[in-house]
Amino acid sequence: MQTRGAKSAQLGQPVASIQCQTGEQLAVHYHAHLDILYKNQPVIIPANTGIPAGSSCLYWLHTHDETGIIHIEAPKPQANRKFTLGDFFAVWGQPLSRSKVATIPVGSGNDLKVWVNGTPYTGDPSKIVLTEKEQIVIEIGPPFTDPPPAVNWPAGL
Repeated sequence: MQTRGAKSAQLGQPVASIQCQTGEQLAVHYHAHLDILYKNQPVIIPANTGIPAGSSCLYWLHTHDETGIIHIEAPKPQANRKFTLGDFFAVWGQPLSRSKVATIPVGSGNDLKVWVNGTPYTGDPSKIVLTEKEQIVIEIGPPFTDPPPAVNWPAGL
């Protein structure tokens, strides 16, 4: 299953007070990882989410590939900002709540389980603050499995 980004993100307009700027902004630079499983099947987080086609800008939250690695790269004035999973979903152009994850509704036989670094999370998933090397797993099911094993981070991240 794969979903596309919002029109505003494609145009490079600010989303959730997150700018799309030319070149990578590396004063704030870290990575988090997201897995979404729907009935035990992976949901693809598209490559280049937050990198509008035909544009030379990148949003401060973006992906480069389909591995689930979220790049958080912002300018120095954003050093104290706590970027959230909800911010990333806004850049992606997808909803995120306990009742809907991207295009997948929760309810009517589907339940939601969220894990942060292997620990169950019961709050609003959009409020999860992204931190360095954090692993977030969102499962919609049943069936459910234990969260995936720890991410094998590529060298240099």
